Amino acid sequence: AVSTDEWSLVPKVSFTRRSCGLMRGLLVIALLGLCAAVEWKDSPMLSDTWRAVSTDDFDTLLALTVSSSASFVQQRAADGRGAMWWAYEYRNPAALALFKHLSVSEEERDAVGLLPSDVYPDSAEELQELLADADERVAGIPAMLSQFVITLEQMRKEQAERFDEDLAPFEDADLDAGLDDEELDDELEEEEEEDSGPPAPEDIAARIAALKAKAQKMKDEM
Repeated sequence: AVSTDEWSLVPKVSFTRRSCGLMRGLLVIALLGLCAAVEWKDSPMLSDTWRAVSTDDFDTLLALTVSSSASFVQQRAADGRGAMWWAYEYRNPAALALFKHLSVSEEERDAVGLLPSDVYPDSAEELQELLADADERVAGIPAMLSQFVITLEQMRKEQAERFDEDLAPFEDADLDAGLDDEELDDELEEEEEEDSGPPAPEDIAARIAALKAKAQKMKDEM
């Protein structure tokens, strides 16, 4: 046990206005340090996230989750806010459910010390209704993400098939007539630099027409 004499050695703390001000100052310093640690800054990804949450565009949120490996939900804007704050601010239960599934913290604070739930604009009773709605949706999020990946892959496959169909009429065309090996290499290098992915059908047609015109011009000059 601690004797009375021993307790007398412990400095007594008086919560004066000055000490409270000091505590607030330390809290601000801690928040600024956290801001620097996680790089609170505006970005195109955060703009897309804010727009999707504020307009209830759940498909875009799913796309961001799949394409960014869910890293977007951890990003913070210059004011210290991010996905979870906006889900509460715009009363979006679907977004809130997605962020809960992705284990986004609800205990972090923004630049002025507000928790995500602190920015909810309505009553405490309505906040509980929002949370209950979101909690009911969490269980269905994995299936939604899986289905979205399948749908996205199907769309990519269909796009690739349309690309092959558009290219088919030109497969047997004599596009290289009148061009020597060095010129053909130059053409191929230019095409590779222009686009690393499948070109659009109109780009294909334009390139083929340009090659044909160049070959015909060289033939005419011979």
